[in-house]
Amino acid sequence: MVIKQVTPYLYFNGTCEEALAFYSEALDGSVRESQTYGDAGVDVAQDSNRIIHAQLEVNGHLFMFSDIPNDDDSLNKNHNIYIVLEFEKEEQINEVYNIFKEEGQVQMELEKAFWGQTYAKVIDKFGIGWDLSYTHQE
Repeated sequence: MVIKQVTPYLYFNGTCEEALAFYSEALDGSVRESQTYGDAGVDVAQDSNRIIHAQLEVNGHLFMFSDIPNDDDSLNKNHNIYIVLEFEKEEQINEVYNIFKEEGQVQMELEKAFWGQTYAKVIDKFGIGWDLSYTHQE
């Protein structure tokens, strides 16, 4: 079996539009598409303005986004999955770390780790877990 691509799908409880704008700016990405439950004619959402599906492209990588249809935080409670971002430049990891820790929870401070990378672990203000990594060029 060969996996062609892995795409993270992030779920929110009514804050998807705000999160999409936040990540677009923080990661210098562009929104490829965004559709609400109302646009799709789906009436299961308590709020037809919630996002049913959106895509954010960051440097050729795709992230998908959606609001859950009803107020059910169970999707956002567990942090057993983190999205790993590997940066090309040290300035980039510093910038994203500072943005994500704002109103978030730092689980591991940004620092040079014993295995030779600059690394941090953060849960951002939307409850998404991130492992941020930069490998030093020797």
